[in-house]
Amino acid sequence: MKKVVIIGGGIGGLTLALALKQRGISVTVHEKHDHQQHHQTGFLIWSYAIDSLQKLGVPVDLVGTPLEVFEVHGRSGQKISEMPVGEISRLNGADSYEVNRRRLIDCMSGLVGADLKFGQECVAVETGQESAIASFANGTTDEGDILVGCDGVHSVVRKTIHPHAKLNMLDAGGWIAVVDRHPPLLQENRHMDFWQPGCKAGVADIGNGEARWYVAFNHRLPDDSLSKMKQIELAMVHVPEVIQQCMEMTDETQMISTKAGDLLALDPWYKGRLLLIGDAAHATSPYAGMGACTAIADAFLLAEMLDQATSTEAVFREFQSQRKPAADAVIEQSRHGLDMSTCRSRFRNWVRDWGLSHIPDHKLKQIVEDMVTGN
Repeated sequence: MKKVVIIGGGIGGLTLALALKQRGISVTVHEKHDHQQHHQTGFLIWSYAIDSLQKLGVPVDLVGTPLEVFEVHGRSGQKISEMPVGEISRLNGADSYEVNRRRLIDCMSGLVGADLKFGQECVAVETGQESAIASFANGTTDEGDILVGCDGVHSVVRKTIHPHAKLNMLDAGGWIAVVDRHPPLLQENRHMDFWQPGCKAGVADIGNGEARWYVAFNHRLPDDSLSKMKQIELAMVHVPEVIQQCMEMTDETQMISTKAGDLLALDPWYKGRLLLIGDAAHATSPYAGMGACTAIADAFLLAEMLDQATSTEAVFREFQSQRKPAADAVIEQSRHGLDMSTCRSRFRNWVRDWGLSHIPDHKLKQIVEDMVTGN
Protein backbone atom coordinates (compact mmCIF):
# COMPACT_ATOMS: atom_id res chain seq x y z
CA MET A 1 0.00 0.00 0.00
CA LYS A 2 1.77 3.12 -1.25
CA LYS A 3 -0.93 5.79 -1.39
CA VAL A 4 -4.49 6.29 -0.09
CA VAL A 5 -6.81 8.98 -1.45
CA ILE A 6 -9.21 10.26 1.23
CA ILE A 7 -12.36 12.19 0.35
CA GLY A 8 -13.53 14.39 3.23
CA GLY A 9 -11.56 16.40 5.79
CA GLY A 10 -13.76 15.79 8.83
CA ILE A 11 -12.99 13.77 11.94
CA GLY A 12 -12.90 10.39 10.16
CA GLY A 13 -10.78 11.55 7.23
CA LEU A 14 -8.26 13.37 9.40
CA THR A 15 -7.96 10.46 11.84
CA LEU A 16 -7.34 8.06 8.95
CA ALA A 17 -4.74 10.38 7.45
CA LEU A 18 -2.82 10.69 10.73
CA ALA A 19 -2.96 6.93 11.36
CA LEU A 20 -1.72 6.10 7.86
CA LYS A 21 1.04 8.72 7.95
CA GLN A 22 2.17 7.29 11.29
CA ARG A 23 2.62 3.96 9.48
CA GLY A 24 4.53 5.48 6.55
CA ILE A 25 1.68 5.27 4.03
CA SER A 26 1.26 8.29 1.74
CA VAL A 27 -2.12 10.08 1.84
CA THR A 28 -3.95 12.96 0.25
CA VAL A 29 -7.06 14.33 1.97
CA HIS A 30 -9.46 16.29 -0.23
CA GLU A 31 -11.85 18.69 1.51
CA LYS A 32 -14.53 20.30 -0.67
CA HIS A 33 -14.62 23.61 1.20
CA ASP A 34 -11.84 26.13 0.69
CA HIS A 35 -11.33 26.24 4.47
CA GLN A 36 -12.39 24.20 7.47
CA GLN A 37 -16.00 24.95 8.39
CA HIS A 38 -16.33 27.62 11.04
CA HIS A 39 -19.54 26.47 12.75
CA GLN A 40 -19.04 26.42 16.52
CA THR A 41 -20.34 23.09 17.81
CA GLY A 42 -19.16 20.49 20.27
CA PHE A 43 -19.52 16.82 21.09
CA LEU A 44 -18.61 14.10 23.55
CA ILE A 45 -15.79 11.70 22.64
CA TRP A 46 -15.68 8.58 24.77
CA SER A 47 -12.56 7.05 26.29
CA TYR A 48 -11.91 4.42 23.62
CA ALA A 49 -11.82 7.05 20.83
CA ILE A 50 -9.78 9.51 22.91
CA ASP A 51 -7.20 6.75 23.41
CA SER A 52 -6.86 6.43 19.62
CA LEU A 53 -6.47 10.20 19.15
CA GLN A 54 -3.81 10.35 21.85
CA LYS A 55 -1.88 7.53 20.17
CA LEU A 56 -1.86 9.68 17.03
CA GLY A 57 -0.42 12.66 18.90
CA VAL A 58 -3.58 14.77 19.00
CA PRO A 59 -3.32 17.14 22.03
CA VAL A 60 -6.89 16.65 23.25
CA ASP A 61 -6.33 18.84 26.34
CA LEU A 62 -6.05 21.86 24.02
CA VAL A 63 -9.42 21.28 22.36
CA GLY A 64 -11.63 20.06 25.21
CA THR A 65 -11.80 18.96 28.82
CA PRO A 66 -12.30 15.63 30.62
CA LEU A 67 -15.88 14.77 31.54
CA GLU A 68 -16.27 13.74 35.16
CA VAL A 69 -20.02 13.47 35.72
CA PHE A 70 -22.96 13.09 33.31
CA GLU A 71 -26.20 14.21 34.98
CA VAL A 72 -29.66 13.21 33.75
CA HIS A 73 -32.67 15.26 34.84
CA GLY A 74 -36.20 13.92 34.43
CA ARG A 75 -39.55 15.21 33.26
CA SER A 76 -39.92 17.75 36.09
CA GLY A 77 -36.30 18.88 36.13
CA GLN A 78 -35.35 16.62 39.05
CA LYS A 79 -31.94 14.94 38.94
CA ILE A 80 -32.48 11.20 38.40
CA SER A 81 -28.96 9.95 37.67
CA GLU A 82 -25.31 10.90 38.06
CA MET A 83 -23.00 8.80 35.89
CA PRO A 84 -19.36 8.60 37.06
CA VAL A 85 -17.88 8.93 33.57
CA GLY A 86 -14.46 10.19 34.68
CA GLU A 87 -13.86 7.39 37.17
CA ILE A 88 -14.89 4.61 34.76
CA SER A 89 -13.07 6.17 31.80
CA ARG A 90 -9.74 6.26 33.62
CA LEU A 91 -10.15 2.63 34.69
CA ASN A 92 -10.33 1.87 30.96
CA GLY A 93 -7.19 3.74 29.99
CA ALA A 94 -8.16 7.31 29.05
CA ASP A 95 -10.50 10.12 30.03
CA SER A 96 -13.63 10.82 28.03
CA TYR A 97 -13.67 14.39 26.73
CA GLU A 98 -16.19 17.09 25.93
CA VAL A 99 -14.70 18.79 22.88
CA ASN A 100 -15.04 21.95 20.80
CA ARG A 101 -15.41 20.46 17.33
CA ARG A 102 -13.87 23.39 15.46
CA ARG A 103 -10.82 23.45 17.72
CA LEU A 104 -10.33 19.70 17.22
CA ILE A 105 -10.68 19.90 13.43
CA ASP A 106 -8.26 22.84 13.22
CA CYS A 107 -5.75 21.01 15.42
CA MET A 108 -5.92 17.78 13.42
CA SER A 109 -5.76 19.69 10.13
CA GLY A 110 -2.52 21.27 11.26
CA LEU A 111 -1.08 17.85 12.10
CA VAL A 112 -1.99 16.47 8.66
CA GLY A 113 -0.32 19.53 7.10
CA ALA A 114 0.23 19.86 3.36
CA ASP A 115 -1.42 16.49 2.67
CA LEU A 116 -4.79 18.18 3.31
CA LYS A 117 -6.07 19.93 0.17
CA PHE A 118 -8.87 22.50 0.47
CA GLY A 119 -11.33 23.53 -2.24
CA GLN A 120 -11.33 20.04 -3.75
CA GLU A 121 -14.98 19.14 -4.33
CA CYS A 122 -15.15 15.52 -5.41
CA VAL A 123 -17.70 15.02 -8.22
CA ALA A 124 -16.94 11.44 -9.29
CA VAL A 125 -14.90 8.38 -8.33
CA GLU A 126 -13.98 5.24 -10.21
CA THR A 127 -12.24 1.98 -9.42
CA GLY A 128 -9.92 -0.02 -11.61
CA GLN A 129 -7.91 -3.21 -11.29
CA GLU A 130 -4.85 -1.56 -9.75
CA SER A 131 -6.01 1.87 -8.54
CA ALA A 132 -8.90 4.22 -7.73
CA ILE A 133 -9.35 7.72 -9.14
CA ALA A 134 -11.18 10.79 -7.86
CA SER A 135 -12.28 13.65 -10.11
CA PHE A 136 -12.85 17.16 -8.78
CA ALA A 137 -15.00 20.12 -9.78
CA ASN A 138 -11.92 22.17 -10.72
CA GLY A 139 -10.94 19.61 -13.38
CA THR A 140 -8.13 17.90 -11.46
CA THR A 141 -7.88 14.23 -10.50
CA ASP A 142 -6.05 12.17 -7.90
CA GLU A 143 -5.14 8.48 -7.99
CA GLY A 144 -4.20 6.03 -5.27
CA ASP A 145 -4.03 2.34 -4.48
CA ILE A 146 -7.41 2.75 -2.77
CA LEU A 147 -9.90 5.56 -2.21
CA VAL A 148 -11.73 5.97 1.11
CA GLY A 149 -14.98 7.93 1.33
CA CYS A 150 -15.03 9.91 4.59
CA ASP A 151 -17.40 12.47 3.09
CA GLY A 152 -20.28 12.21 5.52
CA VAL A 153 -24.02 11.77 5.23
CA HIS A 154 -24.20 13.20 1.70
CA SER A 155 -21.28 11.10 0.44
CA VAL A 156 -20.36 11.31 -3.25
CA VAL A 157 -18.36 8.09 -2.91
CA ARG A 158 -21.43 6.28 -1.54
CA LYS A 159 -23.42 7.25 -4.64
CA THR A 160 -20.99 5.23 -6.76
CA ILE A 161 -21.28 2.15 -4.54
CA HIS A 162 -24.99 2.51 -3.65
CA PRO A 163 -26.62 4.99 -6.03
CA HIS A 164 -30.09 4.52 -4.52
CA ALA A 165 -29.21 4.62 -0.81
CA LYS A 166 -31.10 7.29 1.15
CA LEU A 167 -30.97 8.58 4.69
CA ASN A 168 -33.82 7.55 6.95
CA MET A 169 -35.07 10.84 8.37
CA LEU A 170 -36.39 10.61 11.94
CA ASP A 171 -38.70 13.65 12.15
CA ALA A 172 -36.48 15.08 14.86
CA GLY A 173 -34.18 18.05 15.05
CA GLY A 174 -33.16 21.16 16.91
CA TRP A 175 -30.20 23.47 17.46
CA ILE A 176 -26.68 23.30 18.85
CA ALA A 177 -24.41 26.16 19.90
CA VAL A 178 -21.20 27.05 21.75
CA VAL A 179 -20.92 29.93 24.20
CA ASP A 180 -17.61 31.50 25.21
CA ARG A 181 -18.28 31.41 28.95
CA HIS A 182 -19.86 29.05 31.45
CA PRO A 183 -23.46 29.52 32.48
CA PRO A 184 -23.29 30.07 36.27
CA LEU A 185 -25.24 26.88 37.07
CA LEU A 186 -22.89 24.60 35.08
CA GLN A 187 -20.05 23.09 37.09
CA GLU A 188 -16.70 22.41 35.44
CA ASN A 189 -16.23 18.97 33.88
CA ARG A 190 -19.98 18.28 33.95
CA HIS A 191 -22.64 17.47 31.39
CA MET A 192 -26.31 18.12 32.29
CA ASP A 193 -29.12 16.50 30.27
CA PHE A 194 -32.83 17.33 30.64
CA TRP A 195 -35.37 14.81 29.33
CA GLN A 196 -38.90 16.13 28.84
CA PRO A 197 -41.94 14.93 26.88
CA GLY A 198 -41.09 15.48 23.20
CA CYS A 199 -37.86 17.34 23.92
CA LYS A 200 -34.29 16.90 25.14
CA ALA A 201 -31.85 19.64 26.13
CA GLY A 202 -28.32 19.61 27.46
CA VAL A 203 -25.27 21.68 28.36
CA ALA A 204 -21.65 20.66 28.92
CA ASP A 205 -18.31 22.20 29.87
CA ILE A 206 -15.94 21.88 26.87
CA GLY A 207 -12.88 23.55 28.37
CA ASN A 208 -11.14 26.81 27.43
CA GLY A 209 -13.84 28.70 29.32
CA GLU A 210 -16.48 27.51 26.83
CA ALA A 211 -19.67 25.45 27.03
CA ARG A 212 -21.83 23.72 24.44
CA TRP A 213 -25.59 23.46 24.64
CA TYR A 214 -28.38 22.01 22.55
CA VAL A 215 -32.10 21.46 22.32
CA ALA A 216 -33.66 18.66 20.25
CA PHE A 217 -37.31 17.89 19.53
CA ASN A 218 -39.06 14.65 18.62
CA HIS A 219 -41.81 14.83 15.95
CA ARG A 220 -40.98 18.48 15.40
CA LEU A 221 -38.43 20.12 13.08
CA PRO A 222 -36.80 23.55 13.34
CA ASP A 223 -38.68 26.29 11.50
CA ASP A 224 -36.20 28.78 10.06
CA SER A 225 -38.93 31.40 9.60
CA LEU A 226 -39.57 31.71 13.35
CA SER A 227 -37.52 32.80 16.35
CA LYS A 228 -35.39 29.88 17.55
CA MET A 229 -35.65 30.98 21.17
CA LYS A 230 -39.42 31.25 20.94
CA GLN A 231 -39.65 27.73 19.43
CA ILE A 232 -37.67 26.37 22.37
CA GLU A 233 -39.85 28.15 24.90
CA LEU A 234 -43.03 26.86 23.26
CA ALA A 235 -41.81 23.27 22.85
CA MET A 236 -40.42 22.64 26.34
CA VAL A 237 -42.67 21.89 29.30
CA HIS A 238 -40.39 24.21 31.23
CA VAL A 239 -37.02 25.67 30.28
CA PRO A 240 -34.36 24.60 32.84
CA GLU A 241 -32.64 27.59 34.41
CA VAL A 242 -29.20 26.59 33.11
CA ILE A 243 -30.58 26.30 29.56
CA GLN A 244 -32.22 29.72 29.99
CA GLN A 245 -28.79 31.07 30.96
CA CYS A 246 -27.31 29.56 27.78
CA MET A 247 -30.06 31.13 25.67
CA GLU A 248 -29.35 34.55 27.18
CA MET A 249 -25.64 34.17 26.30
CA THR A 250 -26.33 33.15 22.69
CA ASP A 251 -27.17 35.15 19.60
CA GLU A 252 -29.58 33.23 17.36
CA THR A 253 -27.07 33.46 14.49
CA GLN A 254 -24.75 31.23 16.56
CA MET A 255 -27.32 28.42 16.74
CA ILE A 256 -26.78 25.65 14.18
CA SER A 257 -29.93 23.79 13.12
CA THR A 258 -29.91 19.99 12.95
CA LYS A 259 -32.21 17.36 11.48
CA ALA A 260 -31.73 13.77 12.61
CA GLY A 261 -31.38 10.88 10.18
CA ASP A 262 -29.49 7.62 9.91
CA LEU A 263 -28.36 4.94 7.46
CA LEU A 264 -28.89 1.48 8.93
CA ALA A 265 -27.71 -1.79 7.38
CA LEU A 266 -25.95 -0.46 4.27
CA ASP A 267 -24.14 -3.43 2.73
CA PRO A 268 -21.47 -3.69 1.41
CA TRP A 269 -19.34 -0.71 2.35
CA TYR A 270 -16.94 -1.26 -0.54
CA LYS A 271 -16.69 -1.79 -4.28
CA GLY A 272 -13.42 -2.64 -6.01
CA ARG A 273 -10.87 -0.23 -4.54
CA LEU A 274 -13.46 2.12 -3.04
CA LEU A 275 -14.40 1.96 0.66
CA LEU A 276 -16.76 3.92 2.92
CA ILE A 277 -16.18 4.69 6.61
CA GLY A 278 -17.84 6.90 9.22
CA ASP A 279 -21.12 8.61 8.36
CA ALA A 280 -20.66 7.77 4.69
CA ALA A 281 -21.12 4.09 5.60
CA HIS A 282 -23.27 4.18 8.74
CA ALA A 283 -24.68 7.64 9.48
CA THR A 284 -26.29 7.86 12.90
CA SER A 285 -28.40 10.40 14.73
CA PRO A 286 -26.73 12.10 17.73
CA TYR A 287 -28.85 10.49 20.45
CA ALA A 288 -26.27 7.88 21.44
CA GLY A 289 -23.37 10.34 21.38
CA MET A 290 -21.27 7.99 19.27
CA GLY A 291 -21.04 9.47 15.74
CA ALA A 292 -17.54 10.92 15.97
CA CYS A 293 -16.35 7.99 18.09
CA THR A 294 -17.37 5.38 15.51
CA ALA A 295 -15.64 7.35 12.73
CA ILE A 296 -12.43 7.48 14.80
CA ALA A 297 -12.67 3.74 15.55
CA ASP A 298 -13.25 2.98 11.86
CA ALA A 299 -10.24 5.01 10.77
CA PHE A 300 -7.85 3.67 13.42
CA LEU A 301 -8.69 0.03 12.68
CA LEU A 302 -8.54 0.51 8.91
CA ALA A 303 -5.06 2.03 9.12
CA GLU A 304 -3.85 -0.94 11.18
CA MET A 305 -5.27 -3.39 8.65
CA LEU A 306 -3.92 -1.54 5.60
CA ASP A 307 -0.46 -1.53 7.16
CA GLN A 308 -0.47 -5.33 6.86
CA ALA A 309 -2.50 -5.55 3.64
CA THR A 310 -1.77 -8.20 1.03
CA SER A 311 -5.21 -8.15 -0.61
CA THR A 312 -7.42 -5.05 -0.83
CA GLU A 313 -10.62 -7.08 -1.10
CA ALA A 314 -9.70 -9.24 1.89
CA VAL A 315 -8.94 -6.15 4.02
CA PHE A 316 -12.19 -4.45 3.04
CA ARG A 317 -14.21 -7.58 3.75
CA GLU A 318 -12.59 -8.14 7.15
CA PHE A 319 -12.84 -4.45 8.05
CA GLN A 320 -16.58 -4.49 7.42
CA SER A 321 -17.07 -7.74 9.32
CA GLN A 322 -15.36 -6.24 12.37
CA ARG A 323 -16.91 -2.76 12.32
CA LYS A 324 -20.42 -3.21 10.91
CA PRO A 325 -22.01 -4.97 13.93
CA ALA A 326 -20.79 -2.19 16.24
CA ALA A 327 -21.90 0.56 13.85
CA ASP A 328 -25.36 -0.94 13.38
CA ALA A 329 -25.71 -1.32 17.15
CA VAL A 330 -24.88 2.38 17.63
CA ILE A 331 -27.61 3.36 15.14
CA GLU A 332 -30.15 1.15 16.91
CA GLN A 333 -29.09 2.52 20.30
CA SER A 334 -29.36 6.06 19.01
CA ARG A 335 -32.93 5.44 17.85
CA HIS A 336 -33.69 3.98 21.27
CA GLY A 337 -32.06 6.99 22.92
CA LEU A 338 -34.26 9.37 20.94
CA ASP A 339 -37.38 7.49 21.96
CA MET A 340 -36.38 7.17 25.62
CA SER A 341 -35.21 10.74 26.19
CA THR A 342 -38.01 12.50 24.28
CA CYS A 343 -41.02 10.18 24.50
CA ARG A 344 -44.29 12.13 24.70
CA SER A 345 -46.20 9.76 26.99
CA ARG A 346 -46.23 11.18 30.52
CA PHE A 347 -46.67 7.67 31.93
CA ARG A 348 -43.59 6.39 30.05
CA ASN A 349 -41.69 9.43 31.29
CA TRP A 350 -42.64 8.58 34.86
CA VAL A 351 -41.62 4.93 34.42
CA ARG A 352 -38.30 5.96 32.82
CA ASP A 353 -37.50 8.45 35.57
CA TRP A 354 -38.35 5.96 38.31
CA GLY A 355 -36.25 3.26 36.65
CA LEU A 356 -33.18 5.46 36.16
CA SER A 357 -33.35 6.77 39.72
CA HIS A 358 -33.40 3.20 41.10
CA ILE A 359 -30.57 1.61 39.08
CA PRO A 360 -28.17 -0.22 41.44
CA ASP A 361 -24.72 1.32 41.62
CA HIS A 362 -22.97 -1.68 40.03
CA LYS A 363 -25.44 -1.70 37.15
CA LEU A 364 -25.00 2.05 36.56
CA LYS A 365 -21.22 1.61 36.43
CA GLN A 366 -21.64 -1.21 33.90
CA ILE A 367 -23.79 1.03 31.68
CA VAL A 368 -21.11 3.74 31.84
CA GLU A 369 -18.37 1.21 31.09
CA ASP A 370 -20.24 0.04 27.99
CA MET A 371 -20.34 3.64 26.75
CA VAL A 372 -16.74 4.59 27.45
CA THR A 373 -15.43 1.38 25.86
CA GLY A 374 -17.72 1.49 22.83
CA ASN A 375 -19.53 -1.70 23.74
